[in-house]
Amino acid sequence: MNDRVLVVDDNPKNLQIIAALLSENNYTVEVALNGSSAIKWLSGERFDAILLDIMMPEMNGFETCDIIKQNPDNVNIPIIFLTARQDIESITEGFEKGGVDFITKPFNQKELLVRLSTHIELKKSREKLIDVNGWLSSEVEKKTLELKKSNDKLKLANENLKVLDVAKNDFLNSISHELRTPLNGIVGSINLLKSLTHDEYIQEIVSLLDSSVNNLEKYSYAALQISNLQLKGESQLDLKPIDLLPVVRTVLLGFCEKAKQKGLDTKFVAECTEGIVEADQEFIQNAVLALLECSLIFTKKGFIDVVVSSNEDYIIVKIVDSGSSYEGQELNHFFKSVSSQNYRFERNNAMELYLAKMIILLHKGKVEFENMEDNSGAATIFYMPRKMI
Repeated sequence: MNDRVLVVDDNPKNLQIIAALLSENNYTVEVALNGSSAIKWLSGERFDAILLDIMMPEMNGFETCDIIKQNPDNVNIPIIFLTARQDIESITEGFEKGGVDFITKPFNQKELLVRLSTHIELKKSREKLIDVNGWLSSEVEKKTLELKKSNDKLKLANENLKVLDVAKNDFLNSISHELRTPLNGIVGSINLLKSLTHDEYIQEIVSLLDSSVNNLEKYSYAALQISNLQLKGESQLDLKPIDLLPVVRTVLLGFCEKAKQKGLDTKFVAECTEGIVEADQEFIQNAVLALLECSLIFTKKGFIDVVVSSNEDYIIVKIVDSGSSYEGQELNHFFKSVSSQNYRFERNNAMELYLAKMIILLHKGKVEFENMEDNSGAATIFYMPRKMI
């Protein structure tokens, strides 16, 4: 069944454009010309997301959102505001009323589709987590009883279980408010179940849940960072002089295990003695890791090498792999936008790749892809302005 979206805008032309775009991308679309009509729709219908214009007569978007969220049935429906306003006061008010995101008019179609898809996926993931919590709770309680009946050697495990049970209860109380806050609690519960159950079927379920939570955490983190960087720009960065050589080397060392699991060799090559740049080290580490994981996706066998060099203006980091070459059309689309139609990428990979681009650009750098001359692989290259000392 297609995801269902309610579009609210007092401009019929805007409604027509958005409805056509969403329909072409397999959404079921309903429209409303004002806040009152939107509220009537929601009195008897269920939607996966709402696109809501702010500037409307009689009842504006903030007032409409406030009324919608007063109904408990609508609390988890993501509301994305459509607006030409970008002032902090409006953005703050929108989030306070229960909105989850802002899209600035005139909007980029690909950006709208990706943001909408992201919030619908997050909504569905929250609902799945809520459903599985009942099962988690009963399993933890059952294992608690078993531990209480065991010998003294299990007393320490029993105490740990009580601590985790408190974390689980806190998680259940906060799941309806924030997504990232309760993830630590559920990860703890998953690890506990892994250690306590030997049933293969349950182990399989727990493993699937563990994978889903990890992906959700990565996806939501990338989406949050993109929103913060788009809103605050360079002010979000803690810029300090750092040496890129040890930073990149450290990221590669942490990445080596993933590469080894695929049978890939890794190598770090320094063609300069130092690589001083002015940067936010944590953000740069995240960007390098995202680019390495991009290479990992396309490299089935062989190697992933990282070469750091310099010229008069830039410190240059080149990630070379023996994976498949990129087609010309793919090269034209990399980094242009976070699109659900990005070539050969899952959405969370595309999101992280776009975040890497944003980070590098905010550092006044640049990034590009290129194929090897003999089509024996590809390279990802990013340039960071040198910090002259």
